Amino acid sequence: MSPRDPEISDLGNGFSVHWPESNIRFLVEYLTRQSQGIVSEFTVLDGDKTLCEGARVNLNGDKSRVAKKVHEYDGRLELPAWTRLIEATAVLVLRRFREGEPPHRLNAETPVETLSYQLNPIVFSRKVTILYGDGGLGKSSLALLMGMLVSSGESVAGLSAVRGRVLYLDYEDTLDVHARRREAIATCHPALKSAELIYQTHHEPIWNILPTLLRLVQLERIDFIILDSLAAATCGDASAEAATKAFRALRMLNRGALVLAHIPKMNEQQQEAGIYGSVFYKNFARSTWELKKEQDVGADESVLGLFNRKSNLSRLHPPIGLRVRQNATNTAMAYEACDLSQTLELERGLPIASRIRNFLEKDGGVYSAKEIADALAAPVATIKSTLSRQNAQKWHSIGSGRETKWTCVNR
Repeated sequence: MSPRDPEISDLGNGFSVHWPESNIRFLVEYLTRQSQGIVSEFTVLDGDKTLCEGARVNLNGDKSRVAKKVHEYDGRLELPAWTRLIEATAVLVLRRFREGEPPHRLNAETPVETLSYQLNPIVFSRKVTILYGDGGLGKSSLALLMGMLVSSGESVAGLSAVRGRVLYLDYEDTLDVHARRREAIATCHPALKSAELIYQTHHEPIWNILPTLLRLVQLERIDFIILDSLAAATCGDASAEAATKAFRALRMLNRGALVLAHIPKMNEQQQEAGIYGSVFYKNFARSTWELKKEQDVGADESVLGLFNRKSNLSRLHPPIGLRVRQNATNTAMAYEACDLSQTLELERGLPIASRIRNFLEKDGGVYSAKEIADALAAPVATIKSTLSRQNAQKWHSIGSGRETKWTCVNR
């Protein structure tokens, strides 16, 4: 075996080194400088099998004791091969520990990865998305559905996922609540019955438990993380410092992440809610989606509207509508795609051009800009500029000057 091309990643309190050719992974943790050298705890994994855990090793000293121990436990590799692999791992870790992340050349020869989604169109691969909204909208249930989609690699209601292992970090509820929700969703979506998530509750700020999370992500080979929720994971700290520390932790986890968040109290003049806490939460996230809900009191059916408020990596995605049906006992929960233009309240969240087009198409009539503005409860100036900008594309004008009226373009 030739120990080439290892994959090394930061664990916060150490490093993970994976050798793909042999599928051997070393967790080199709790590095400390001592008089005799850099001392660490070594854990050796052969696939899913732990060969050695927490062995104290001087990275500058003799490592034969660890090599003999893992060889006795697993003879797949000869002792000299184990010795070389452990020594090469120690050298890599020492170099990274002293020098930090290696620099890279960014030029015409730099490989370009195609932009892709872990959960289409919500979460980009290895990037953080914040899904935010008021309490009681069903954010946690929707996030669980999304996690089940990733776990199974399935598609539901226009949402699709690349299959991967999912970690659900819960700061707000308990396992029994999510078990009932998982069962209710699987009852209505049989393709998701086999979905499995690693579930863990926490109380400490996320940056305090980062070493534990990094190790769990490595051991469980996690591809996708759900954090429920941001305010609880920062213990209610709404400062810029808390936002910076929280996103540093998420960045070090280096996985696609769906982070649930709440909104501050809004006044009547605000049309669009923000994320509770520092503006840096929005700035650090690569994508943000606002969740709104329309539901009659006591009804078993509701409509969710997802509105893409920010995207650093692509154009803003059109709003997404989801119809949610639950029975009276909440033992069945079904999601399906929904046209938001058919709703009363959520339709207002659509782009103004879409709202104008939907209005004109309702009866094919001819209307002035003021009549359209009155019908949509929108400023006349906004309606006029939108009508003018997309004239002959989504609609066309009849007449000129103050007598101008508008109707939809024939399909």
